[in-house]
Amino acid sequence: MNVLLIGGGGRESAIAWKISQSKLLRTLYVSPGNGGTSDFGINVPSLSIIEAIDFVKKNKVDLTIVGPEAPLTEGIVDEFRIRNLTIFGPTKSASKIEGSKIWAKDLFKKYSIPCAKSDQFSDLKSSLEFFINNDPSEWVIKVNGIASGKGVFMPENLEEAREALTEIFVENRFGKSGEKILIEERLHGVEVSVFTLVNNNKVSNCIAACDYKRIKDGDRGPNTGGMGAISPPSFWNSDMESKIKSNIIMPTVDAMINEGCPFTGVLFAGLIITKKGIKVLEFNCRFGDPETQVFIPRIKSDLLEILLKYSTSTLEENTHIELETIHSTGVVLASKGYPEKFALNKEIDGLSESNQEFGSIVFQAGTKSSNLSKIYTDGGRVLICVGLGKSYEESRELAYKKVESIKFDGMYYRKDIGENRDI
Repeated sequence: MNVLLIGGGGRESAIAWKISQSKLLRTLYVSPGNGGTSDFGINVPSLSIIEAIDFVKKNKVDLTIVGPEAPLTEGIVDEFRIRNLTIFGPTKSASKIEGSKIWAKDLFKKYSIPCAKSDQFSDLKSSLEFFINNDPSEWVIKVNGIASGKGVFMPENLEEAREALTEIFVENRFGKSGEKILIEERLHGVEVSVFTLVNNNKVSNCIAACDYKRIKDGDRGPNTGGMGAISPPSFWNSDMESKIKSNIIMPTVDAMINEGCPFTGVLFAGLIITKKGIKVLEFNCRFGDPETQVFIPRIKSDLLEILLKYSTSTLEENTHIELETIHSTGVVLASKGYPEKFALNKEIDGLSESNQEFGSIVFQAGTKSSNLSKIYTDGGRVLICVGLGKSYEESRELAYKKVESIKFDGMYYRKDIGENRDI
């Protein structure tokens, strides 16, 4: 098969790494890719939806896989299907489960899917008045649209709430994504990311991971796209998987069918385990980042074969994803200043040529390569070092051992990935 993978981050590096091992693959194209994806396929420039369609036809691409949420919410799947081109991902209408938090919340309420109570606002005055009358530390602010994991604020006092709302409504930091917001009850417990492959009412088994969103150790500082992840969590078991699938995943899949927007692709549930049960924080319509980088190496099955099955309308039965009995820890190496302003073009030292050593893998994210075969920083989250072991401790030790071998100017990372994610 010829395959086009759309995206250029760490998530796409992990997918490309796994797909490159498939017995079904002939040629893998990655658009736009990064400094590391060329190890697994051919990088091509960024493509608009129409350009991607032309590229697929010209290069006889058999399957297109979409990594980021933006092309999905813009309707790339719809345009491909109109032309009978095979693509993995949800339609524009189904992508609203991530593209509009307000739409998703209304869906949860209508179909009694457990979630936090919330209210919606569309201006500074009314939202600020809410926080004047309510304790800010008991609530979370979420912009309605997609925001690369940075549209969530957890104020501890009125001043922090005012700063966040000013960023959203006055400074217009999030553009259209911030025209409306949710103010949501702050739930307490352990968060878990749960991934399933979906084709209408056909749903695979679940894969679980935990990520570390905040920039500083101890879960302090502003939210980021994710500073690290582990898979599977120590508390994950078949009983929990069964409850989540029957109480949350399947009701959501059925609800979307009832609403006329059946889901196909990766359904990514962001959940929280509270004393009152497991509740939905959000749903995403694509592979997570950095969770994908830690659970992809655990997949024993041929990923390309499975993604192809879930991309076709003739799927007759659920396909089980076989997993290795190993533990995975991933530590993100970021540019100093991320998630705010940060410098680019810093040379990276210590990347092995093979990109893989026994027990550890480095997936590139915000990188670019030069004609001299040197790799430079080209983003906020630059690399993720993944350790694979027979225990949590071993995987964590291998991940940080790999971190110590890599250097670039301004390199920053959390020291506590793999800690504090027990129930």
